[in-house]
Amino acid sequence: MGEELFIKLRCCFAGGYTLPQYCIDNGIKEPLFVLEKSAEFFLREIYAQFNYDGRVLAEFCFIDGDENGNIILSKGSIFHKRIAVKNFPSMNINAFDKVILLTKKNVAVNKEKIVRFVDMEKFCVQQTYVNIPLLNFLQRHPQVKLILTNFPDINRYVGGKEFNESLCTADNIARAIRNAGDKHIETPLDKFGYTNAQVLELVLASKAKRNMDGTSSMLDRDYPSLIKNGKRMTAYQPEHFQNRIYFFGPCHFYGVNAPYDKTIESYLQKILNENNLPYRVENESQPYVGRYQDAFYNLNKINYKPGDIIFCYIFNLHSNDDVIPFCYVSDAFDPPNDYKEIYCRQGHVNEIGYKLVAEKYFKFLT
Repeated sequence: MGEELFIKLRCCFAGGYTLPQYCIDNGIKEPLFVLEKSAEFFLREIYAQFNYDGRVLAEFCFIDGDENGNIILSKGSIFHKRIAVKNFPSMNINAFDKVILLTKKNVAVNKEKIVRFVDMEKFCVQQTYVNIPLLNFLQRHPQVKLILTNFPDINRYVGGKEFNESLCTADNIARAIRNAGDKHIETPLDKFGYTNAQVLELVLASKAKRNMDGTSSMLDRDYPSLIKNGKRMTAYQPEHFQNRIYFFGPCHFYGVNAPYDKTIESYLQKILNENNLPYRVENESQPYVGRYQDAFYNLNKINYKPGDIIFCYIFNLHSNDDVIPFCYVSDAFDPPNDYKEIYCRQGHVNEIGYKLVAEKYFKFLT
């Protein structure tokens, strides 16, 4: 099992959520952790967590296949001063509340006893990226309104998965434009009147750079992306306003495939202006992929005022007991809208989609 499969859990550890706490939260008093021998580096991290915590007793075993393809279990206690691993042919699984699999390999164990890696990962990510940092954030900013949100999924629609797979990727679109030279080629954004050069700029969202203070930002760009001081600009912003509405999220909220004045934030700002609502919308999103921590780096660097509003996208996660409100925009592309007119490349939408989502946020706010 490759080390990359543990990256999210390591991020959870760094965020303050540990495996002993996972066991306590799920009523697991006697857990058995099953890893592959190649993941011994990760076992030592678990060992340290349980030793420092001391509230839960746990054991571990390595699971590997021998040259005949048979499963070999080797067991040892992690409550000694050193990690001792001893081979033995079998073990009493019933002695444990749960068998927590940190491996892709199958183990012939009662399914009711098993907690698979993906399920534990989801729980840990929920705690690390919502229940711990966002609730801490609200304690520091009690007069700021924080709202979690999501984004429409193409798999929601009949035939959506197949349609999505038929669409070009950003790399393929960029490669075709570059290979064409001065010759114009058709792209999914032609109906909006963009040149190939502008399409190339729009489909390849600026890469975020890591700053010395741990925050992330983007390189400045001219129109159509229009990024200044590492931040995506928002059109129609009023000079005079009462409070700000911030958006923190990945590429959908950054507004990839659309110019700066056709993003969710710009469309929402325009609607607010038309209704004489004194808010200024700020796009604090980054085109990151799977790095939840980027949202928090940027979330915590702003000086908020009482009455400010924050929409935050963290991989469709909710807070426990709905402590933090959630704004659903999942149905923004439902009929009579045609999702095939909205998705322009794999998993990503065009400015039509951003306008529909902005209208959902306005309805939620009012």
